[in-house]
Amino acid sequence: MLKLIAFGLVFYYVIWPLVRFLFKGFIITQVHRKMSEQDIRSKQAAAKARREGSIDVDYVPPTGKNKKPLADEGDYVPYEEVKD
Repeated sequence: MLKLIAFGLVFYYVIWPLVRFLFKGFIITQVHRKMSEQDIRSKQAAAKARREGSIDVDYVPPTGKNKKPLADEGDYVPYEEVKD
């Protein structure tokens, strides 16, 4: 009888939390895998849906209020076109 109680306690405090931990890790891994597969499929579908010659902008730099004026970025050299 004492062995049965000891086995029950070991199962309850050692084996059951270990099984829950491993199962939780397995589920999280499967969810991440499905999400990445879905992301890849949606990107492929979006690439197929684009019209030929269209332009997509993936990154637009943020505009800040502390931006320097364009004149400070380099020297401006005025020029005239010479027609032959």
